[in-house]
Amino acid sequence: MVLRLQTSAQIKEVLKKNPQGLSITDIVREVHVNRNTVGRYLEKLLISGQVEMRHFGMAKIYALANRVPVSAVLSISSELILQLDNSTRIVFINDAFARFLATLAGDLVGKNIEYSPLVTAFDDLFAGFLARMREGLDGAEWRGELGPVKGGITFSCRIAPTALDHGQKGVSVILEDITAAKKAGELLRESEERYRMLAEISSDLIFMIGKDDRVEYVNSFAAEILGKTPGNVKGSVRSLLFPPEMAERQERMLQNVFVTGISSHSEGPMPVKGELRWFDHMLVPLKNPDGSVRAVLGVSRDITERKKSEETLRSSEERYRRLLQRSFDAVVVHKNGIVTLANRAATGLIGASSPAELIGRNLFDFVHPDYQDMVRERMTLMASRNEPMAVEVAEEKFVRFDGTAINVEVVATGFSDNGEPAVQVVFRDITRRRELMEALRLSEEKYRILVEHSQSGVFIIQGRLIRYVNSAFARILGGVPADFIMHDFAAFIAPEDRDMVLERGNRRHRGEAVPENYECRLLKRDGTTRVFVSLDVGLIQYQGGPASMGSIRDITDQKRAEEALRESGEKLRAVFDSTFQFTGMMTPDGTIIDANRTALEFAGIKREDILNRPFGEASWWRGDIARVRKLREAIAEAASGAFVRYEAELQGAGNITMLVDFSIKPVFGADGKVLLLIAEGRDITARKHAEEALRESEERFRRIFEDGPLGMAIVGSDFRFISVNRMLCEITGYTDQELLTRSFADITHPEHLDHDMTEVRKLYAGEIPRYRTEKRYVRKDGSVIWGALTVSPLRDRQGRIVSTLALIEDITKLKEAGK
Repeated sequence: MVLRLQTSAQIKEVLKKNPQGLSITDIVREVHVNRNTVGRYLEKLLISGQVEMRHFGMAKIYALANRVPVSAVLSISSELILQLDNSTRIVFINDAFARFLATLAGDLVGKNIEYSPLVTAFDDLFAGFLARMREGLDGAEWRGELGPVKGGITFSCRIAPTALDHGQKGVSVILEDITAAKKAGELLRESEERYRMLAEISSDLIFMIGKDDRVEYVNSFAAEILGKTPGNVKGSVRSLLFPPEMAERQERMLQNVFVTGISSHSEGPMPVKGELRWFDHMLVPLKNPDGSVRAVLGVSRDITERKKSEETLRSSEERYRRLLQRSFDAVVVHKNGIVTLANRAATGLIGASSPAELIGRNLFDFVHPDYQDMVRERMTLMASRNEPMAVEVAEEKFVRFDGTAINVEVVATGFSDNGEPAVQVVFRDITRRRELMEALRLSEEKYRILVEHSQSGVFIIQGRLIRYVNSAFARILGGVPADFIMHDFAAFIAPEDRDMVLERGNRRHRGEAVPENYECRLLKRDGTTRVFVSLDVGLIQYQGGPASMGSIRDITDQKRAEEALRESGEKLRAVFDSTFQFTGMMTPDGTIIDANRTALEFAGIKREDILNRPFGEASWWRGDIARVRKLREAIAEAASGAFVRYEAELQGAGNITMLVDFSIKPVFGADGKVLLLIAEGRDITARKHAEEALRESEERFRRIFEDGPLGMAIVGSDFRFISVNRMLCEITGYTDQELLTRSFADITHPEHLDHDMTEVRKLYAGEIPRYRTEKRYVRKDGSVIWGALTVSPLRDRQGRIVSTLALIEDITKLKEAGK
């Protein structure tokens, strides 16, 4: 039934004049409409929250509702929320969505979405986005990722059918920005891959020992020394892998690092395949954020030959070598925008012939016009502070002397230079990195379905034969993977959907355009129980032939919820309970008046358990007096009209805890007073864990490269040095800046150059897996030294060699001793 606005308004006007409430008989007498009609109108007004009903004995008394509508909460939510009617006109859009579109919410309400700024904001994705919303109007709910859109943002999206005021059908759209989380995960993966590659190609023994004395990691070379595989060594008790005397000596060195938190360096013998060999050991603590040592990273190098030579060369041998090497970046210093210092890397990056060409010039001569306003704002902010400050890493564009634009990563740090404010700008060229990231994204497109749906039921079907399912797929259909593999997929499709699903699969294999994502009904293993699923499927090559790979998500409960939602018409409650974040409402004194489903399910409680109770007594905060005290202070501050935000740890059901970005926002009434408080909590646990894992991975990679006892260098396909460590500088006599402007040919003795070039080209051609040789090098002072060289390829995701890793050991004294 669609309400007539005139009759609704007449009923509400009568109730407004009688705030104490009226019975249905009293209302019929006032509005002169029959009792059945008034009853239907009151039912709709109750559902939409405009009227409240209470019992007095057997009588039902109706009065106008005085509570704040949930739309007031949605309008200030940090998520992007939009509602459309069945003509795809905008009936509601919150402030966050309007800000993303760079317009006012009032200017969008009433417009058809196809003639709104959403078209340009979502660009090529808009057509698919609109199709999802129209499916929502037909009753289909959808969840997934959307992006990247304007500004490179990727959203987590939910589209849900909704009943609007007056009984009309509509659809709700909720978007959450997940760009930062995706980027953090990608950086962690890249860092772990670099660490693994360097460790596995190293001829050193690399291992990690936990506090329980078990081996957490060992590289292939170290496992081979023990006569085992890495899989057999990992998880073993360290003391059981060595003779008792050696195990006790190792135990003392490890415990020293665990207790003091200080790196340890030592040399000692170890039996290897019946021969006693000497090793140089470096033990480095890996620390938790609180400073405690959680594990010890060890790097051991076979120095047996060196030890033999030391007996005759000890008087002239340099026993200790400096290992620490700083990474190199382009640096300029400016005062009030005028460059006062520039290093050689900055000179080369900008395209100048010498640092003198940069000194005295205005910094904005090199900043791209599109970024000059941002740089000016940063300089103004730094100048306004009474103490030095650092600006977080930012991506900008610089303009070289030849006019070409380059992408750079910039960190600016303020400091005092002879009593005058100055700014140090450290930057590096990331143009190539941007190109590689784009190439990586394109090369991994064929794996997109599996990656995006890894938490859903995943399957691979060839013909109609099920070749693979994961545990989630089996769990959804009531079994284990073995119950489905090598069975006919058609047997698990409900009869009413079987022809449709199989026909779409056949058309997809013929190359016809069919939907990749749709809903259908599958059968559990009992053959009768139906499960509503959202099916997402695409084509891949599998074991030499075409196959369908996809995922299923159980939406049975969701379908039941949708039906209940359509019947009840509680559109605002559906949106409120469907938000990803924890949301609650309370009075200015901290009394809870509502909480969404996400927050309740996390704590394992019901809404009625917490209503009209102090927020600080709810189970989310239990067990921590300091946490409750801080919450009460935040509520008091928000009640005064301030927006409060901080990170907090919430307590869930059982012993589950979650780190959230917590905020309290005041909602003001027409008189300017705080009417209620909105509490929100966004889960940042995964992001925090990803950041910590990334930090640990980068630390391991840096330690191995910087502290390695060999000269190390990464060399590009043009044979020029990309990165060098301090040991290589000591071997060759050059500084790192000097090496980075040269190629390996510049320091190779002429008699070895042709052989080197031939072998490296074989390496790039894939004719040899690696290249080892002994050759002479020409130091900066002209003297000649001997070095043992190992060159290994570094590959991209497609397996192409993009650069090489060179490990160089100075063997001059060994050569001289062997004469």
